[in-house]
Amino acid sequence: MTNDMDEHKSRMEEILAKDEIREVIMRLARGTDRRDKELIRSCYHPDAIDDHGGFRGSREEFADWVVEVLQTMKTMHTLGQIRIEVEGDVAYAESYCPTHHVFKGGPDLLPEGMQSGTTDWFMGLRYLDGFERRDDGPWLIANRLCAYEWGYMVPASYTWPLGESYTWGRTDRQDPSYH
Repeated sequence: MTNDMDEHKSRMEEILAKDEIREVIMRLARGTDRRDKELIRSCYHPDAIDDHGGFRGSREEFADWVVEVLQTMKTMHTLGQIRIEVEGDVAYAESYCPTHHVFKGGPDLLPEGMQSGTTDWFMGLRYLDGFERRDDGPWLIANRLCAYEWGYMVPASYTWPLGESYTWGRTDRQDPSYH
């Protein structure tokens, strides 16, 4: 009977760990889309490293970098399947994430001939996260690698036909999700 109870307790702890890890991954996507540096930082251990290819650095540097890079864009990081493996106080997560980055064209970002108008930069990527639970604290990211699968840019020649009476999302703490 004791083995069954121990096995049940162990399984419940694993389920709770996976749920907490999933929440961190979702909180980080929200923080990125809302440009919320505090929320972004809260997802990482103080000594964590984030590697996005064009950027590699600490949680503070990442929060500053990603908010700066995305300041001229509307983004939506949509999380797909998330696979999590837990081994004691260490876990590995792989999250699929198709993203949209909608922005006004600029010569430094687009190929010749696409420098004006609005563009949708659509990417498929995966986040490969190393999580740790330290000193019985919360599960947080210790290291993150962004693996890119594909990407393309298309002109966004049509705009949303709905007007000001609709609630629009924002990329700051004035977004309706904060209220």
